[in-house]
Amino acid sequence: MRKLILAVAFLAAAPVQAWSQNGWDDPFAAHQVMDNLYFVGTGGLGTFLITTPEGHILINTDFERTIPMIERSMAELGFDLADIKIILGSHAHGDHQAADVFLRERIGAQIMIMEEDVEGWRRMNRGAGEIPIDRVLHDGDKVTLGGTTLVAHLTPGHTRGCTSWGMELEENGRTYNALIVCSFGVNPGYNLVDNPNYPDQAQDYRATFAKARAMPVDVFLGSHGSFYGLRGKYETLQRRGEGDPNPFVDRAGFLDYIDRYEQRFQAMLEEQQRDSR
Repeated sequence: MRKLILAVAFLAAAPVQAWSQNGWDDPFAAHQVMDNLYFVGTGGLGTFLITTPEGHILINTDFERTIPMIERSMAELGFDLADIKIILGSHAHGDHQAADVFLRERIGAQIMIMEEDVEGWRRMNRGAGEIPIDRVLHDGDKVTLGGTTLVAHLTPGHTRGCTSWGMELEENGRTYNALIVCSFGVNPGYNLVDNPNYPDQAQDYRATFAKARAMPVDVFLGSHGSFYGLRGKYETLQRRGEGDPNPFVDRAGFLDYIDRYEQRFQAMLEEQQRDSR
């Protein structure tokens, strides 16, 4: 029954898509992005592992059915699912955080949620009974474990509490600013004009685009691999020779991502404004 409720909650919280076409259930090779940041997701879902001597941080649990794939990916890299101490997420849609409670019940990790997404997250997980949140986050808050610090950047619009995670990474004597983008996408069915459930959504999108464009991002990642060209960059990573640049260092791709989704947002907003007259 609980799984059924979670599935219904997901359909209410996220766009209906053909999962197989988006690669959500397709295995994908686990790999090191840079330093202590690893990809352990699927062909369509961006799940990231940050390793430390005191345990690990997981960003995006995805679905309950995804957890075995995440566990296998971690094992291939030499890490244990049971060593995850903190569960974070990008936003309260089922394809990213539906398995938060399921994983905590299994391994006992802490769950941390951006304040503006707490209501949506609880609604999505309403089949789990009383749902304690170990820490409620706010824009700019830091999450630190074992000498590694992540910064929670509130980038609302896609959801009220859409959270893009920043951290510093080191490679070959250089320090890079990494950002795991929540999502700047405007889903079909979003009402950007006179939305009683999210009246400031359009303003939030505008603020997020401006905020993101000003951020010093070198390593560009996202909650879906399609955002940052996962497949192509992974293939480049496999061919990388000594002295070759890390393909995930891609500020130009980050700025292009912002531009593309801002244009889509503006086109949808203008269409809805015309229709509302």
